[in-house]
Amino acid sequence: MNAWRIAVIVAATSAIAACALVRRSPRVFGTFTLQCDPFGGIAEHNQAIDDRCGLDGVGSTNSVTQNRVKNNFCAPAPATVVDVATLRTLQDDVAALGIPHGKPQTIPSPADRPKLQHPDTMHGIAIGEGSLVQFVGFIIEGHYSDTSKGEDVNCKFSGDPPNDIHVAIGQALTEAECESITAEIIPHFRPHKWTILGTLHGSDGPRLRQQARLDRPLRFKGQLMFDASHDPCAPGEAHPAPPLRSSSWEIHPVYGIDVCTAGETLAACPVDGLVWKALDEFMQQ
Repeated sequence: MNAWRIAVIVAATSAIAACALVRRSPRVFGTFTLQCDPFGGIAEHNQAIDDRCGLDGVGSTNSVTQNRVKNNFCAPAPATVVDVATLRTLQDDVAALGIPHGKPQTIPSPADRPKLQHPDTMHGIAIGEGSLVQFVGFIIEGHYSDTSKGEDVNCKFSGDPPNDIHVAIGQALTEAECESITAEIIPHFRPHKWTILGTLHGSDGPRLRQQARLDRPLRFKGQLMFDASHDPCAPGEAHPAPPLRSSSWEIHPVYGIDVCTAGETLAACPVDGLVWKALDEFMQQ
């Protein structure tokens, strides 16, 4: 074989190897910096997304604006206690403001988004998007969401580690999911002990929840956020597309999760009582 042919083969082989390397290289859309640490020192660096997907995620201008809200770890204290009735009232307020939302997927424009910070003008509710809130309830189910195609906020990466854990919270373990409130544990710097909540679904969900001793009230703290991509259930109407919920106002992202140690009823677990233990500590018992 002459030198020219050898050179051509070497060049071609190098080109093929380079292309394979490019195909194997992970896509990178910026990096995520933990500007505030709401986890109290238990944040864990998630290489699957922290090094590859920034605050904005990907998508349209409207999506990027919403993604920044979804990734906000800096909602200011103190936390306001909210209940189901409050979040349902805020849902009605959004409709009154004329802010587009729901299916087919509609996301408010950057100009509309600030209206969500103080949406209530009639009922004396002083909180809105960006407020720090607390909510107490039972885990109806929990799962990793959109793991097949990923979400804009998570740069469309697939799999469990780079996607949110969706938790449906109700006022009873057996409550219908249409009556629930949603909490979203985002993947950025997610404490590993919290990932157990992503396994509490399907036919084995109740058994796994009992084994983990999580069939009792939990307290979720985080930012109040309006997820305009989804419709809530409505009384007397057919269920909308999943995820099912009673309001599109979510605790998103979750900053803290505590487990009630005083009993298995809401009455035994006042939100401001001395009955709570952080989930990561509770799991070590």
